[in-house]
Amino acid sequence: MSSPSPILSVLQQTCRALLAIRGDESTVNLATQVARRYDALDADARREFLVWLVDELSPDSAVVAAAIAAYTTSPGPQTAQALGDATEAPRQALFRAINTAPGGTAAVMRMRADCLTAVRDLPALTVVDHDSAHLLTSWFNRGFLELRCIDWQTPAAVLEKLIEYEAVHEIDGWEDLQRRLAADRRCFGFFHPALPGEPLIFIEIALTVGLAGSIQEVLTQAAASADLDPDVDTAVFYSITNCQPGLTGIPLGSMLIKQVTEELQAELPQIETFCTLSPIPGYTQWVEITGGRLSPELQRLVLHGDTPIDDNAREAVLTSCAYYLLHAKRRVLPADPVARFHLRNGARIERINWGGDRSDKGRAESYGMLVNYLYDPDQLADNHISYVNDFVVAHSPAVAELLS
Repeated sequence: MSSPSPILSVLQQTCRALLAIRGDESTVNLATQVARRYDALDADARREFLVWLVDELSPDSAVVAAAIAAYTTSPGPQTAQALGDATEAPRQALFRAINTAPGGTAAVMRMRADCLTAVRDLPALTVVDHDSAHLLTSWFNRGFLELRCIDWQTPAAVLEKLIEYEAVHEIDGWEDLQRRLAADRRCFGFFHPALPGEPLIFIEIALTVGLAGSIQEVLTQAAASADLDPDVDTAVFYSITNCQPGLTGIPLGSMLIKQVTEELQAELPQIETFCTLSPIPGYTQWVEITGGRLSPELQRLVLHGDTPIDDNAREAVLTSCAYYLLHAKRRVLPADPVARFHLRNGARIERINWGGDRSDKGRAESYGMLVNYLYDPDQLADNHISYVNDFVVAHSPAVAELLS
């Protein structure tokens, strides 16, 4: 095995020193050096560093064995605590120390983002991902997060981040963004004191009369006047974007939807319905693999969209999509990742929308269909419990009728 690069060797030595010292000022200085030197590494050296975290900063097997023996001989709170201390990897202490530096939280997030990329080829890095995710979950718990309403008066630096990060429906410049922040729209984001001016996750909402079924109509609808339409009764969550790859898997989205719903209920008591307008990213691929109960001719017709299809063909595709959402599984959970997210939150599948996303991306993902997930505050808890305990996919009578 080739020797590590000089920069990597210095970084490793700095990490050892950081773990060995005691003292706030020295810790901050060394932690700052660790973050800076990690950022100076190229991609290959970063992977080597992450592997080093496994090789050198994993629990000592002899100490763990001794702690297990002590607990087995004399089980109790003290030996249990000693066992827990023995099994905690020293790299967790390293991450905590790095977090003391200015920008240290962001540095740990960058390390985890790199780990999530590298773990695909290096499964041994799963333990590094687990430890960093464990700490980030505690650092980014609801008590530390700040919910902000983002509007046209928000500092431009934050608004630029929305344009940069939007991952569901691309924002086409400042004019498009201004439309998304108009009187009949809302945008909320979570922020953290350790990352000032940097959104962690944000959600875009359209205030409508009834359920929205087409993202093109939502995005191209003429701007409302300064006053909100008094007939508005529905909040449509049409885009939610996680801005930080290092926070992937941390349940910020669930917390954001819950708090935004509460904010909207307080601001606009006439809003009675809270729903999403969501993509179905796995549907087309599932059809290609399984046939999806659709003939090859109908698959080609719907995918390319060169010729109008009749009502019977449309009904066949809607039925196939309903079957996918309700019955296609990844082990015991729904195959569709967006469905897993919303169903776990307690939402139900309310309506499947033909032609909901006519873009090339929408057609490639789901033959252009979108789905509404309904967030009924009175049913969220029951739906969540049924989903988690019994894998029940909550859905409306209209969706069930597609399969009858």
